Amino acid sequence: MTLVTASLLTLAFLVQPQPQARLYRWRDASGQVHITATPPPAGAELLEAPQAPAVEPEQALRPELVRQSTVRNGHRQVALSPAQQQAWEAVDRKLAQARAEGDRRTLEAVSDSLIHDCLWGHGLWAMPLAPFLAVVLMGLLGWWLALGLHAGPKLPLIAGFLALGLALGHLLLSAFLYHPQAARLRQNLELLEHHMGTDKPLRTEQRTLLQQRYQALDLASEPMQAPWRFPSEVAALRAAVKQVMVEP
Repeated sequence: MTLVTASLLTLAFLVQPQPQARLYRWRDASGQVHITATPPPAGAELLEAPQAPAVEPEQALRPELVRQSTVRNGHRQVALSPAQQQAWEAVDRKLAQARAEGDRRTLEAVSDSLIHDCLWGHGLWAMPLAPFLAVVLMGLLGWWLALGLHAGPKLPLIAGFLALGLALGHLLLSAFLYHPQAARLRQNLELLEHHMGTDKPLRTEQRTLLQQRYQALDLASEPMQAPWRFPSEVAALRAAVKQVMVEP
């Protein structure tokens, strides 16, 4: 039972969301401005939150991501914080500038950066360890239970627990990695559709293409789907977003 408890505690630790650090912008007594992750010292003048970063020719813009939000009556409820609103407005301005200059590289870099942050930001980078640990821990549990058995039943018992570990790992992968990734990708890319640096909405065929990719991604995140299907759908979505981004 000690091994089982340790296994559950380890998996529970892995799926804990990582808090997002708050940044403070303040001015000291000499007039110098600082940006820190800790509160300013006593007597310092607290300024507004840091502005969204600018897009450089070879540097991707990273807007404030929207995490998975509630769904009411079939519609997603997205409430942007002031920092998120500021960052998305900066995205819109910089993309408009890139379009005016014909800077295709920046347009693609923005979509790549946003997709990467949706996939691996906020602690999701650690989630691929969960299936591996599930297989290892279940295999160790099967080996421990087989210690007192004869040679005949040992291998089937260990193999059975390894199979259970694979099934548990797939469930963890679907629930704590693929599903959050699909939700964040859909919500943030739907926001990007309204901040592409153009004053005209997407054409009907472009909107339909993206909606098809979102739906395919949601389906691929379900537990009954093959684990390799989700990365394939992410690649298809990435290509579709670039297509729409470059030719809005």
